[in-house]
Amino acid sequence: MITRNQALSGTTSTRNTLTYIDQLITGATQQGLYYIIVSESNIDDSMATVIRTNGYKVDKRNNFLGTNYDYIINWG
Repeated sequence: MITRNQALSGTTSTRNTLTYIDQLITGATQQGLYYIIVSESNIDDSMATVIRTNGYKVDKRNNFLGTNYDYIINWG
């Protein structure tokens, strides 16, 4: 099993480089989709800003009584 520090470092690196989001987009395009919906546990406003600078449309929407948000990333 990896150590806590290795897990923390890996998670931080994945978030900072947007690796997870990139994999979601790649998988969606292989299925012929034009958008994905990502939970706020996997993306934040600063990440959304970076994604927008790469030409994607990113909208934040409320998904449950004003307390939780999803991000819709659209390239269609």
